[in-house]
Amino acid sequence: MRVVILGGNPAGMSAASRIKRKSPDTEVIVLEKTDEVSYGACGLPYYVAGLNEDLDLIRIRKAPEFESAGIRVRTGCEATGIDYEEKYVRAVSEEEGEITEAYDKLIIATGASPKLLNVEGMELMNIYSLKTLKDAEELKRGLLGGQKNVVIIGGGYIGLELAEACLLKKVKSVRIIEAADRILSVFDAEFGEGAVRELERHGVSVHTKECVRSFEGEAGRVKSVTTDKGSYEADLVIMSVGVSPNTAFAGDIEKLPNGAIVTDKAMRTAKKDVYAAGDCAAVWHRLLDKPAYIALGTNANKQGRLAGDSVLGRPVCFDRALGTSMLRCMDLELAKTGLSEEEARRAGISYKTKLVEARSHARYYPAPCPVTIKLVYHAKSRRILGAQIMGEREAAWRIDIFACAIDREMTTEELGYLDLGYAPMFAGVWDAVQIAANAAK
Repeated sequence: MRVVILGGNPAGMSAASRIKRKSPDTEVIVLEKTDEVSYGACGLPYYVAGLNEDLDLIRIRKAPEFESAGIRVRTGCEATGIDYEEKYVRAVSEEEGEITEAYDKLIIATGASPKLLNVEGMELMNIYSLKTLKDAEELKRGLLGGQKNVVIIGGGYIGLELAEACLLKKVKSVRIIEAADRILSVFDAEFGEGAVRELERHGVSVHTKECVRSFEGEAGRVKSVTTDKGSYEADLVIMSVGVSPNTAFAGDIEKLPNGAIVTDKAMRTAKKDVYAAGDCAAVWHRLLDKPAYIALGTNANKQGRLAGDSVLGRPVCFDRALGTSMLRCMDLELAKTGLSEEEARRAGISYKTKLVEARSHARYYPAPCPVTIKLVYHAKSRRILGAQIMGEREAAWRIDIFACAIDREMTTEELGYLDLGYAPMFAGVWDAVQIAANAAK
């Protein structure tokens, strides 16, 4: 059997490795647009910040390592089209020009690219995005010397992480411009407001409900950002307005409105012998019971591994995505799993919420801090639907308890009486998780 995989990111290489390990005789060919495969993109902001100076630590495995395992890796090779009837991929190779690759089974794992604004001045120098290792090196060089006015367009996870990175590089000022009515829009308003307070405490200016109209420059370099509300000096701009799945080449395959390829619970697409995984694909949501777009490295790695099994005919069912995620914004930890209140409302679910504040650990052990928890739960059954957490310390890891509770369809009462561990330096006799659950009536 000949398996062609489009994309050498974590999803694609997880699938390739799984197939070759479980079926050594299967021919596996990976086509990758860039010259890099298998790296941890989530680590890029910390390289930019200087918290890690070794870019190789972000590389998981290099192409020669996969080649030595019997996987053929063709870097500098971009897919441009697929003939689903004749079962071959059209591509452009930096070395060979236009080529075709025939397949018996095909896995599309082409990832996603940063969104860019369609406004005047986007071509100016010193406007950056962050997705690849090369992007990280260029942005880090751009921040050298400090004393720059930095404007970050977009108040999502990457935007907030890069705000901290810029402050660590001793820039002159950092400003975040967000078109929506709040930053961190996947969270409910209470948590976006908490992040704004934390950013402002560290000197970051946050603008919401403000849309970029243009970038102005001098001598080909950006000098200011103009919005519908004002103009701001900018020596360096970082674009962080989300991502778009890399699927334009895939033709008439079924997709979500944003371009993400729709799959079933076994990563199969509607096209025969074609699978999809990672940030180019939808994932099956545990609570909504339908495909959803949740571009997270955790999902991509699971999808890739299971797509490999599915290609080999093994029974696969991945229907447990909850969007569990966490981040640190300056000195504030935030985390979320399942549905926010806004998401539950949009889904037409009858729900209740409870917002509580508890201590991170026993008050008689030094330095406890407040932990804010919001629960979303079914109004009648009290089955837990979602949780959000923020706190200075010892907050984010607690989201994993809620993720397990949601996955196992636990009620607030069942979670409230779960036998959790206790010691004064870690928790109270009633952990913050249980306090929130028991308050949800």
